[in-house]
Amino acid sequence: MKTYGILCFVLALAMFAAPVASFDFSRFSAENVKENLSLFSESQKEKARDSENKDTVRVLQAASGNVTEVGTTEYLVGCLACEMPPSYSEEALKAQAVAAYTNLMRLKETPDGKAGNADITDDTGKHQGYYDEATRREKWGEKYEVYAEKFIAAVQAVQGQTLTYDGKPITAAYFALCAGRTESAQTVWGREIPYLQSVTSTGDRLSPDLQSEIQLSPEEVREKLAEEKEVSLGDDPAGWFGEIQYAESASGTAAKITVGEKSLTGQQCRALLGLPSPAFAVAFKDGAFHFTVQGKGHFVGMSQYGADYMARQGADYKEILAHYYPGTTLEDA
Repeated sequence: MKTYGILCFVLALAMFAAPVASFDFSRFSAENVKENLSLFSESQKEKARDSENKDTVRVLQAASGNVTEVGTTEYLVGCLACEMPPSYSEEALKAQAVAAYTNLMRLKETPDGKAGNADITDDTGKHQGYYDEATRREKWGEKYEVYAEKFIAAVQAVQGQTLTYDGKPITAAYFALCAGRTESAQTVWGREIPYLQSVTSTGDRLSPDLQSEIQLSPEEVREKLAEEKEVSLGDDPAGWFGEIQYAESASGTAAKITVGEKSLTGQQCRALLGLPSPAFAVAFKDGAFHFTVQGKGHFVGMSQYGADYMARQGADYKEILAHYYPGTTLEDA
């Protein structure tokens, strides 16, 4: 019995000595011990702060101008709720979660200044959307618990996974719906990005929302185009829009269009006029401009409708991401 007690004492002493062994006893004193314990405490605090910073997101709310801090999981659930319908397939939601997290990581590593002191803004014109819990409850109503469970499961399944190119988080652009083919960043934004090229998205053509008709009066068009100072419109509205030059990719995107003798890209024209996408045709008849538009969004990166279609055909989120962001690598945290 005495031997057993001695053995327990020796083991306890060894467990105590292990962490203390890292202290510097060459200058043993009360002050020295206090200093080492303080350093140990600060080191632990620093690690805790680093962990906390990685697991929280500061979101600039465009409507109020306030910055709210939330956990990463909560942010991604709120981003998915804003950016993708809850009716979409689980694999499509996973792909969207990876894209959203990748954009967040890119902005955390290399801020672009659009969110001020925050990590990201919920302004979809600058970064990506986000619905807080109160907004989600309001939008989902009695389906809140069901949808919340679905979105949380999708986020947790891919938590920490990031799309990279040359070892850095990519610009994981995405949009709602194209006309059967996405478009390159070069054509839409005038900037070559290797992993944002034109790829097929054939399922999009099955969408009931593929085509829309927009009618604008000459007065509305003149008012909207007034933002572009170099566009000069004559007295005859029939001559305001020239022939459209479409992109060679066959995405339906208007690469160039002459407006009041100034050449604009389809994306510029879309932004000025508030059209659903840069894939459009225009005709002036019965005293008004009639725009026939296909798809919704800028057409660069992942088509959300296309992602859901791929998922319904059996593709998993990795296959979806590899298709819409060719040449990228999916990395775990």
